[in-house]
Amino acid sequence: EEGTAPGFEHMGLDGRLLRAVAELGWATPTAIQAEAIPLALEGRDLLARARTGSGKTGAYGLALLQHLL
Repeated sequence: EEGTAPGFEHMGLDGRLLRAVAELGWATPTAIQAEAIPLALEGRDLLARARTGSGKTGAYGLALLQHLL
């Protein structure tokens, strides 16, 4: 659940992404983001299922953008 994970700054994301996350008002990652982003940043393949609105697309997008940067 939200609020149980450290913030996005502990994931090693580029500063530009951290600023964008802050501008979006995302204070802490959702459960799926906290689990998926670090694995995706390691280059691992992921198969995740979570409810609509849980932040899956944000997790995918942040990891993708980090790799592009």
